[in-house]
Amino acid sequence: MLHLDFRKKKNGVPILSQQEIDNMAEALLMDYDPELLEQPTSLDIEMFSESYVELEMDYKDLTPDQSILGATVFGDGYTKVYDFDKGEMVPIPVVEGTVIIDNSLLNPEQLRRGRFTLGHEIGHWLFHRHMYIVDKNQITLFDDLPETEPIIKCRNNDIENPGRKLETDDDWMEWHADYFASALLMPKTTFKKAVQKMFMQVGLLDSYYRLGTDHDLDLWALQLPRDLADIFNVSVAAARIRLKKLGIIVEPKVGPHLLFDSTV
Repeated sequence: MLHLDFRKKKNGVPILSQQEIDNMAEALLMDYDPELLEQPTSLDIEMFSESYVELEMDYKDLTPDQSILGATVFGDGYTKVYDFDKGEMVPIPVVEGTVIIDNSLLNPEQLRRGRFTLGHEIGHWLFHRHMYIVDKNQITLFDDLPETEPIIKCRNNDIENPGRKLETDDDWMEWHADYFASALLMPKTTFKKAVQKMFMQVGLLDSYYRLGTDHDLDLWALQLPRDLADIFNVSVAAARIRLKKLGIIVEPKVGPHLLFDSTV
């Protein structure tokens, strides 16, 4: 697999911009399968995870209420999962290089969010694994197992969360993983290709559209995330966030466009 090199703070937390993560995601895809950057398509992310990144996958009930959707294991040890038969959390052995996805994401209506969650966990593995070698105690996302448990657990609100406040190292690390998932599943190059084709179909020649410019085009813009979500096999929310983060759909100059933000 292609080696990623990036800047780090003294405590090991990566220093990464959106552009750097976009570039790294595309470099990995180019190394894995260059055709993925030719035409807009859906990445088989389980195959990518297992055959290229060489991670093992497992599905468990991480909590009784789906408050934790994914976990990345950086070293052999134990973690707790929920046993519905016993009605309690129970310890299980885990091995380095395992990604655990919550069973709830196997439901047909949750498969796309499951794909994004896996991308998020791959991001943790690629960007944060070194921190467990340098200083495991820098990580604070532990449950009540010993402090040396080498695992990151990602809560429901860590996934597809563009509104996260970036105040702590943990916040930044979750942002790294979340933005990487979007860049991997919706590569900037092919995402823009798909958008350009859709823009041309409605007569838009610019590389962006500002909401509030035209009523009919505003209605079209509401449908755009749905069409892109189908192409890249992601949730509508993930496609909508990607459109805004890449500056393709721009908010009106005065006031938020709540209709676009709240459309599912």
